[in-house]
Amino acid sequence: MALLRDLDFEPAISRSIRRYRVLHTAPLNFALTPVGNTPSIMRQLQTRHILLFRILRDHCSFLTRRQVERVLTLSRVSTTKTLLWMLSELYLTRRYRADSFAHFQTPVYYLGRRGWLVVGKPLSEYREYRLQIEQRSERTFEHTLSLYDVILKFALESEVRRIVPGDDKLWQEAIEFGNIPDAWIQFNGGEAFIEVDLGTEHLPVLKKKFDNYTAFKESGRYDALFPGCAFKVLVLAKDEDRIEALERLTQSDDFWFCTTKEFVRESLTHEHWFAPLGFYALPASAQKEV
Repeated sequence: MALLRDLDFEPAISRSIRRYRVLHTAPLNFALTPVGNTPSIMRQLQTRHILLFRILRDHCSFLTRRQVERVLTLSRVSTTKTLLWMLSELYLTRRYRADSFAHFQTPVYYLGRRGWLVVGKPLSEYREYRLQIEQRSERTFEHTLSLYDVILKFALESEVRRIVPGDDKLWQEAIEFGNIPDAWIQFNGGEAFIEVDLGTEHLPVLKKKFDNYTAFKESGRYDALFPGCAFKVLVLAKDEDRIEALERLTQSDDFWFCTTKEFVRESLTHEHWFAPLGFYALPASAQKEV
């Protein structure tokens, strides 16, 4: 089950990210089971942990260790220790997925029973949530985790107002659209569709998808669905060779292209987007506190 929700980030996240990233914030009042020699700073939940739980509840079903590190803003060693503590306390749990190497498996982390309760979810729904992650097809992980890299970038560096994921019923109802986007996001720099391309789709298929986007805008149906919102399609590709091939599929300046690696590495407003008429940056907006 994808937990990307058509929800706003809570004000506690969207306007107070600085507090989520402060190491010695006042702990929340959750009683924990004694954990032996665990450092005292990890014996009580910090606001950075709550941020992680809320992202897992609202926007990302699961995350890799590297992605968790981005949320917690800790070193690799500290992140590993924190994950072990959260696993022992049942705030998180994990499943293993096949990585790119044969017979090599890596974990992804998702909410444990205790973390599920901390973010206000009823225990009666936990079993279904867990099973949907445990039974998820291996072949979907790479694309989903690449999408989560993009979602995290927006969540941690901007004021996210709304995310409509690809599995939202809105897209099934908009049957005249003809596309199922990876996501649509509204943040304090504007709005955009998100398309993550791993190089596995044939170019004629993608050309049809791009044509559907253009027709959706020109028909006025996009404005009817999202009144007052800008139209843009952000396409994240695996490398620049793939971008060159994708750019030849459209002459519209509504399509912006970037490699996922560069998008994650640079600032959100960096001028790294290729488009038919030039290079662009996402609109500058009120800087998020970090």
